[in-house]
Amino acid sequence: MSMRSRYNKPQVLLGSDAHVMQWNPVLNIYRVNRYPVLCLEERIKNQSYLETKLDFIEEFLDRNLDHCAELVFSYFTFEEMMRLQLVCQLWNQFIGTYIFKRRIENFIGQDESLLELADLEGWSDSLFRPVHEVADPHGYKRMCAKVFLLKDMWRFREPKIKRLFCDSFVLSVRSDESVIFCGLNNGCVQAWDVSYLGRIREQECHEKGVKCIDFNAHVFLTGSYDTLLKVWRRDNWTCVKTFPVHTDSVWDLKLHGDTLATAGLDGAVILYDFTSEYNLVVRCYIQAHGDLVSAVDFSANHLVAGFEDALVTVWELPSGNKVHTLPGHTGGVTGIQMQCELAATASYDCSVRLWNVNDGVCLITLTDHDNFARCIGFSGNRIVSGDFGGNILLWDLMFAQNESGKTTVKVINQRKWNSHKGHVVCLQLNARRIISGSRDRTLMINDFWLKTLDTLAHKKENDNRKFSRFLKRHI
Repeated sequence: MSMRSRYNKPQVLLGSDAHVMQWNPVLNIYRVNRYPVLCLEERIKNQSYLETKLDFIEEFLDRNLDHCAELVFSYFTFEEMMRLQLVCQLWNQFIGTYIFKRRIENFIGQDESLLELADLEGWSDSLFRPVHEVADPHGYKRMCAKVFLLKDMWRFREPKIKRLFCDSFVLSVRSDESVIFCGLNNGCVQAWDVSYLGRIREQECHEKGVKCIDFNAHVFLTGSYDTLLKVWRRDNWTCVKTFPVHTDSVWDLKLHGDTLATAGLDGAVILYDFTSEYNLVVRCYIQAHGDLVSAVDFSANHLVAGFEDALVTVWELPSGNKVHTLPGHTGGVTGIQMQCELAATASYDCSVRLWNVNDGVCLITLTDHDNFARCIGFSGNRIVSGDFGGNILLWDLMFAQNESGKTTVKVINQRKWNSHKGHVVCLQLNARRIISGSRDRTLMINDFWLKTLDTLAHKKENDNRKFSRFLKRHI
């Protein structure tokens, strides 16, 4: 065989021009060329495409059309935005700072409960201010990731559950990020540490059950079946003042800022003011007597009370004039929780209602309970209620404006847990967790925030592990 014939073997086509078998004289075999055989014209065409392709986001930003770029990215979910950051450095920088910043600010603007979460996590210094004034502009991505996963936990996943065992029926509960106070049917108050869930202190505060409790940085307040309202120092648990102003059980109390409201089965609704850290004085009687008052709450402009005869009454503050009587419930009102000018109520008629107290109208009625609704929590866009069957029901709401400018509400997600063996007497809701107390002598903590942090930590740990493509698992 001549040298020329050896090196000039013919090419063999394999069905298209893209794949060709070409003779390899060194190995004395045909080898497969898996890449396209481009002619000169095709190379020129590809080169001209690369020179003329357009990054429309870059063009928007070059022309100071940032709002157009933001509008484009607003159509993508958080997971899609994470992938879009890989397109180029410009997209990564713009999404990581401006887009995620706008996204987390919109989350907080649409959900009041996330504002408290932002304060607790130290995000407030980075929100609602120019990016160049922020110390870590890339922190918005972490904020969005936590909020997105937290919302997903509330809607679809199971929380981290802890159960605390008490000495008697749990009648009332209040907590912050460091301590949980609960009032018991035997007249005692217990304090639990949130971090390690251990009992800090227990003390007998009333002769009968502690039906309601609330606290601030200096004192905690208790109302009891023994008709007394008491003010206690938080540092040494000494009683600094006792109010024998009710003639029947103190059924509910709410403390906002320096103002306190109490409601009793004697029909009285009373407002108080703190003049100093430990000195509480009566401001006025909103109602001196009447039907049994079973629940109360107030905002800056209105006070709302629920009665055993199923009515809900609204008074204007600070004048104390009655402005609305809200019919709708057919059983006694068992709980009220206000947020701005919205009030959520629970009732023995197995329903939960959301009211606009400004207009005196019911926005939505939730009838998913199979048992009497006993207590209620309302935070952000979320309502939680406990019933006599030991169940906790949750509704995620969406608020919108119709063509006439009126607020409309619809349920976008509903969940149900069987949390207690006895009926749920009290609960507290915030953006992080649900704490509920029951006649089964337990406190139940459904912690969605802790489950979120554990999930993120587990994901980060897995990301640092090496993955074997051969074994198809982490090594």
